[in-house]
Amino acid sequence: MIIDVLIIGAGPHALTLSTLLSGPCPATPTGQGRRKGRTATGTVHSRSHPSDAPLWPRMRLSVVDSYGHWAALWEGQFEALNIPHLRSHTLVHTDPFNKKALQDFVAVSSRSSELHSIPDQVYILDENAYFNDMRLGKKEQQRLNVSTTLKKSACFCLPGTGLSVDFFKRQVKRYNLDSMLLKGTVESILPVIPKQPVGGGTDRGAKRRVQHFCVRLQDGSELRAHRIVMATGPTRAQMANIPPWVAAIEESYPEGALQHTVQLMHRQSAVCTQGQRVMVVGGGLTSAHIVSIALQQGASHVTWVMRKYLQLKQFDVGDVESLVGRYSHMEHGVKLDGRAFLRQFYSESSLHRRLAMIRQARKGGAVTPEAYSLLQPFIRAGQVDIRTYCEVSEAKWCYRSQEWSLSLTSGGQWSGDKIWLATGCKLDVKQDPLLSEVMKEFPIQVLDGWPCITDSLQWAEGCPLYLMGQYTALRIGPHAVNLAGGQAASHRIAKHIRQQLQKKEAPTNDSDPEKSDRSKAEEYVQQMYGLLWL
Repeated sequence: MIIDVLIIGAGPHALTLSTLLSGPCPATPTGQGRRKGRTATGTVHSRSHPSDAPLWPRMRLSVVDSYGHWAALWEGQFEALNIPHLRSHTLVHTDPFNKKALQDFVAVSSRSSELHSIPDQVYILDENAYFNDMRLGKKEQQRLNVSTTLKKSACFCLPGTGLSVDFFKRQVKRYNLDSMLLKGTVESILPVIPKQPVGGGTDRGAKRRVQHFCVRLQDGSELRAHRIVMATGPTRAQMANIPPWVAAIEESYPEGALQHTVQLMHRQSAVCTQGQRVMVVGGGLTSAHIVSIALQQGASHVTWVMRKYLQLKQFDVGDVESLVGRYSHMEHGVKLDGRAFLRQFYSESSLHRRLAMIRQARKGGAVTPEAYSLLQPFIRAGQVDIRTYCEVSEAKWCYRSQEWSLSLTSGGQWSGDKIWLATGCKLDVKQDPLLSEVMKEFPIQVLDGWPCITDSLQWAEGCPLYLMGQYTALRIGPHAVNLAGGQAASHRIAKHIRQQLQKKEAPTNDSDPEKSDRSKAEEYVQQMYGLLWL
């Protein structure tokens, strides 16, 4: 049997797409579409729908995941880092049919106490820490103001981790998504291409078509699918971003003496032991969590090293002011007020300029004001030392003393017991082992690690492999890796798959004319309404 759609990964993005593909017809108003059943293979059959609504084409839909449970890795990462709540507000979640689904869940289950309000004011008294938006005050004393109305609004509260996990479980049960989930680790994706190209030509270009994909699992079994959706992201341990000074270490050192946070998230090992001196490398929110955990586990001292200043930002993209649409400003020619930014981004034909806009919007790793406030007492007490505009230039391991000796670019030395690298994962689609065969058969342009895929998030014409997450940033925008990006990607992929299946079931001589770039841009902006800044 050949599966119509196989989704690799069962994280929040996959959960959103699976719900969209298996739930009510997209034309059905929220709450009207109901499924009457599903076969054990995940085949969607009868649904009630309005008489004028187009039917979802029937499909065999499966999801394969190493853990065999929805959002298991996501939950494990949040647990490993002791993250109390999400960074996204309550309008950003995994149910694509109801923007207020999470708020409704909170109300029905009486769990409003698990919503975390954005703080009214956060005072920062640190010469190394800056808010992303420099309008907010002087460097010596900066303040983030949030209106009382915004603070009390459930829309812009941050859901607790446990609340989000239970919301996922409710969604899985409601849409019967467990029936399509298979436990297995994918080792390779092999596109099967007919020897004779479509149309009888011999050209290796556009007329090549994938007949189906062979997906080989770690246990030796094999799945076949007409379409693949990769919803894993570059989070594998072998894709961790390791600074060059690590490779230059000549001495052998214990495995636990230097680790990357990817290992912590997969193994859930201890960050340190009582009395150890710890160095944390990185300036993002994960690094702040590692510093906090080290202090909780009894570290005597933590040195926090980052390449630039410590950036404070409430959300991954944008700030609170631009989020609620009360303010816009220009930065390097880019207007940052949400709607205008996305309209400009989706209308931009140059992928190089899109990449520049992505980097400007995200501005690298950042720490939330709340996370930083929790660390301030330890910083003032001298238990946490922040080294900004600083990198490790050389590292040596002393076997006799069983400790590190590091030289820093800002001057001085550091001696300690353990190093944690919170430096993220390197984004390079060419290095992703699951995509190597696809890249070989269908080479596409890669821009600084980002694949130049189609607007529908398909790898290339004739190759129905779709991407989700960070790999889609050049098409989705700077929020591609976030829950909001998962919703945007799901709508695009589901729409394209539906169109392809409808053409197969009821082929026509003339396909619908391509939308203009302007109308597509407006459609993509509308999909983001209620999310992020809009």
